[in-house]
Amino acid sequence: MMPTGWCPGTRTVTAMMGTYPGTSCVRIFFGPGDGLPAGAWTDPRQRLAQAPADADVIVSHKDPEVDAAAFVAAWQATGRTGRLILVPHHEPEQQTGGDPAPAAFRTSWTRTRKQVGDHPARLDGRLRLAVCWTLQWVRRVDAAGRRVNDWRTWWPEHEADAVDLVLADWYPYDPTARNPFRPAGYEEPASALAIMVELSRATGKPWGIAEINHPRITTAGGYPADLDSDGSRCAAWYRRMHAWAKANGCQVWSHYHRDEGDLTERKTEQQALRELIAAEAAAPRRLAPALETLRAELTRRWPGAGRTVADSAHHADHRPNARGAIDALDVDVTGVDTAALLAAFQRHPSAAYWIHAGATADADDGWTRRPYAGADPGKDRLHLGIRCTEAAERDQRPWGLAEEAGSDATRFLALLKDPAVALQLRALPWQYVGGGIPKGMSTLGVLNEIVQTVRVIGETVARQAADPAPVRAALARLPEPRPAAGPPEPSGRADGTPPGPAGLPRTPAEVDALAEAVAARVLAALPADASGVSGGDLTAAFRTALAELAG
Repeated sequence: MMPTGWCPGTRTVTAMMGTYPGTSCVRIFFGPGDGLPAGAWTDPRQRLAQAPADADVIVSHKDPEVDAAAFVAAWQATGRTGRLILVPHHEPEQQTGGDPAPAAFRTSWTRTRKQVGDHPARLDGRLRLAVCWTLQWVRRVDAAGRRVNDWRTWWPEHEADAVDLVLADWYPYDPTARNPFRPAGYEEPASALAIMVELSRATGKPWGIAEINHPRITTAGGYPADLDSDGSRCAAWYRRMHAWAKANGCQVWSHYHRDEGDLTERKTEQQALRELIAAEAAAPRRLAPALETLRAELTRRWPGAGRTVADSAHHADHRPNARGAIDALDVDVTGVDTAALLAAFQRHPSAAYWIHAGATADADDGWTRRPYAGADPGKDRLHLGIRCTEAAERDQRPWGLAEEAGSDATRFLALLKDPAVALQLRALPWQYVGGGIPKGMSTLGVLNEIVQTVRVIGETVARQAADPAPVRAALARLPEPRPAAGPPEPSGRADGTPPGPAGLPRTPAEVDALAEAVAARVLAALPADASGVSGGDLTAAFRTALAELAG
């Protein structure tokens, strides 16, 4: 999900909600001298109080001396479930309306960090602190095509850890046009938003769009041609921009519904925005695969109706992200050994943080247990959050709960699915026992040996498993061995010992050497803290399988 909405401009939020039902993002601006009033959250006449409780709210302001702590406390007291994205010094690079000098800008960011940088809502992802620049300013170039402005002037480098998000306001800009701000065509999304991907990589922060608008390209609007009299091209452009942004990591999207961006009389573009908002509101909620694996292990270890909950309103991580994945799971801890669960959870590379019984711990903080003062400290519930990266979400290595219950079949299946193991198995033919293909054997012959070895190991596990069906189903997907087209296999050894089946090692020493080599290669590709994988057990399994083959 990419929260999508608008800045209401001169209209009320209530009226805008009537036009755009399902809005998941509202942007509210406090101009110079407005401060950051905490009462705006509860005064029904104020736009903040009218915003949907489950929508993300982007709040930007222009004043350096504000009480961000009181503002955030008032927001938290409302019990809202959407995120608060707070932008100190909206568009400081404009240097109008009392915008601060760079030194004052940095001082103000330090003040903001001291006030709310360690707020529990920021630690659990519900409060985000952001910078916001105008992309027309960032993209400005001279006649030679060199950029004339440096965004780093307005980057709080000394408080970079306090910045959670890089936002920008997008408006038309084409340096090759006679009027760069009134180009002759709609810019393609890849070039229009490439700067946001660049800024995200340079700062190490995710990105979003706080304002976006494109007037229709008509002569009446000051453009050089009547390209789009009915707005159909502009509507199509909005759809392409939104889709490209979502596919390239955009975290939030807000249309500037004011002045030229007021779509009240631009019905074609209004319908496009309405559809984009509705589509995000209806985005499917899908638990990240890593958490699906964890949920399955939890259910087997501690059965119980309603043991886990993925769809909850109390935390931002329960909302689907831009990839449609939910990165948090709630566990009813009744009858659960929470110490064992947390120990297993903290060993997994995808794990990010947990909240339980008034305490929280974070992987990046060495799992140091700290007091949690958020809106929902979870007395009878354990909140488990993973890292919000695609790699972490897709990591389906076991969490160690099923293995503790003695599931050898689960361990074997997890190893087969592990990309690192697959990589090692693919490399084995070229690194066979000491390196290279053995003399007298073809590559295909070595591949056949590996397939047969995996089959025997899998069948051994299947015989020991309570339910052998999943193991045998995985084995059925292995390729069938094919006859080698290379040189003939050797007829025997120099000492007269006949070769084992398919050229496998025959003597106990050779079996042990190959078993240890294969186990070492598999384990070397796994993280040091991988749970449920024992070097001794793995070597023993390979040794048994090879001995059966050679026998």
